[in-house]
Amino acid sequence: MTSVPATLDDSTLIKLTLAGHVEAFAALMDRHITAVRRRIFAMVRSTDDTDDLLQEVQLRVWRHLSAFRSESTFRTWIIRIAINEVLQSYRREKRRGVCQPLIDLNILPSRGESRHQSVVRIETAETVRHAVAKLPTKYRQVLILRDLQEFTERQTAHSLELSIPAVKTRLLRARHMLLKELRRSTHNGLERVAA
Repeated sequence: MTSVPATLDDSTLIKLTLAGHVEAFAALMDRHITAVRRRIFAMVRSTDDTDDLLQEVQLRVWRHLSAFRSESTFRTWIIRIAINEVLQSYRREKRRGVCQPLIDLNILPSRGESRHQSVVRIETAETVRHAVAKLPTKYRQVLILRDLQEFTERQTAHSLELSIPAVKTRLLRARHMLLKELRRSTHNGLERVAA
C-alpha cells in the first residue's frame, strides 16, 4: 500500500497502522497534529518546546497505539498524551533544577519598587511555585490549566477527560490546598525568622 485515502476514518487508519502501514500513521497524525500542537503551545508558550514535545507525543503514540481502546475519540486520547508529556517535562525540569530561563523576570525590579519590595515579590513568587509543586497531580493539573494557562472550564474538562462539575470541585479543592500550603509555608518562615 503506497498511499492512504484521506477519507478513511480514524479507526481504519489505526487498524492499517497496526498492520504495518506507516502511511496510515502519517495520515492519522496529519489529521490531528494541528490540534495537538495548539494544545501543547497553550501550555508551554514556546515554539521550540512545542516542537520538541510534539515529537515526543508522536513517538509515544506510535509506541502505544495498540493500547488505544476507542473509549474516547482518538483526538481526545492523543491530546491527553500531549498534556501528560507537558506535565512530565515540567517535572523533569523541576528535578533537574539547572534549566533556568536565561532571564527570570521576577529578579528585575519594577519602577518605583524599593529593594525590600523587590525581595518580598521574588520570595512570594518562589513560595507560590513551591506550594503549587507540592499539590497532588490531579489538583495541580486543574490549577495549572485553569489559573495559570487560563483554560475555560470546558477546555480543562476536555483536556483532562473530566466533567465540568469535577473540574469545578478539583479547582476549589486545589485552591484550598494551595492556600493551606501557603499559610503553612508562611508560618514556618516566620518561625525560622523568630528563632
